[in-house]
Amino acid sequence: MMDIVASAPGKQVLLGDYAVLEGAPALVLAVNRRAQARITSREDGACTVSAPDLDIRDAAWTIDRNGALAWQCDAAIAAKLSLVEHVWSGLLQQGLAPRAGQGLDIQLDTSGFFHGEGAARVKLGLGSSAALTVALASALATCAGHADAWADRAQWVCRLFDMHGGWQGGRGSGVDVAAGVAGGLISYQLQGQARTPHFAHEAWPVQGVHCLFVWSGQSVSTAHSLKHLAQWRSTHGADYASHMARLGAISAAAVRALRERQTQSFIGLTKDYAAALKGFGEACGLEIYSAAQKRLAEMAAQAGVSYKPCGAGGDFGVVFAEDSERLATFEGAIVRADMHVIPLPLDSQGVSCHMRQVAGSPLKGL
Repeated sequence: MMDIVASAPGKQVLLGDYAVLEGAPALVLAVNRRAQARITSREDGACTVSAPDLDIRDAAWTIDRNGALAWQCDAAIAAKLSLVEHVWSGLLQQGLAPRAGQGLDIQLDTSGFFHGEGAARVKLGLGSSAALTVALASALATCAGHADAWADRAQWVCRLFDMHGGWQGGRGSGVDVAAGVAGGLISYQLQGQARTPHFAHEAWPVQGVHCLFVWSGQSVSTAHSLKHLAQWRSTHGADYASHMARLGAISAAAVRALRERQTQSFIGLTKDYAAALKGFGEACGLEIYSAAQKRLAEMAAQAGVSYKPCGAGGDFGVVFAEDSERLATFEGAIVRADMHVIPLPLDSQGVSCHMRQVAGSPLKGL
C-alpha cells in the first residue's frame, strides 16, 4: 500500500495588496500554518474523501472512464468539495491525475487555519484554499507518478495559478499559491500581457525591520472583496487606474528598499502604502480597514510604528518597527486593548511531499 503526505503553508501579504492584481510587485510571507493532504491507497478499490474541517467524512467518489472525478455522495457534500474536483480536473488536463482502477482515501486537514475552540472557533484569513490546492495537487501528482511536476517550483506555481484562480472565478492574484509552493519571503509579480506569475526569494528577517501580526477578531471573504472590486472597476476605470498606479509605485519602491537594506526607507514606505490603501478602500467602498483596524492604525501612529492591513483587509494587519523594544511596547498596548496578537512564524520550506510504502491490512490473509 502507498501513503503520501503533502503539506503547504499559508501566507501574509506584507505589501502590494490589490496592486499586485495589476502587475505591481508584492511582498508575501509564507507562515507556519499548514494545510495537509494525505492519500492512502486501498486494496478494495473504493475511493473516499474526508475533510473534518468541513464536517465531511468518507464522501464517496470514483474515476470515470474519461479520468474525471465523479462524486457518489450527496450533492450538498460534493458542493463543499468543489475545490477537490477543480484540482483533479486541472491535473487531468495537464496529464498529472491518477488513473482509474485504484482505491484511494484522501484526507484533508486545514485545522491550522482556525483560531479558538468550539463555538468560538473562527477561520483565519491566511490563504487556506490556496495552501490546500498546493498540498492536494502535489499529493495527487505524486500518486500518479509525477513527483517531478512539483519539484520545479517556478513551473508548479504557473500550473497551479490557473487551477486555483479558476476556482476563484479568475479574480485572484496567485500570491497565496506562490507562497505555498515557494516558502520564505518572496517578491511576486504577474508579468506581461499573459500575466505569468513570477517569484523571487528575498532575505528575511532583515536587521532593522521587526514585525508582528494582529488579528481583528473577524473573518473576511476575499472572494467577496474581489467581486465588489471588479464591479467598481467596471464603472470607475480611471479612478481605479489612478489608485493602482500609486499603490504599485510605492510597492515597487519598498521592494527595492528592502533589497538594498534601506530599512528606514522601507518602513516609511509601508506607512505610505497604508495611507494609499486607506484612500483606495474609501474610494471603492471596500472595508479594507475594519473599525478595529482603524483603531490599531491610530495607536500605531501615536507609538511611531507602521501598521497596515494584510491582503483583502478586515482581518489581519502587520506592524513594522525599526527596533524590537518599540515593537514590544506596542504589542503590550495591543494586548491591554483586548486585541489579538497571533504568532505567525516564517515557513521557509514551502510545499513538502513524502511517499512511503506501508504494510497491508493486518487482517489480510486471516
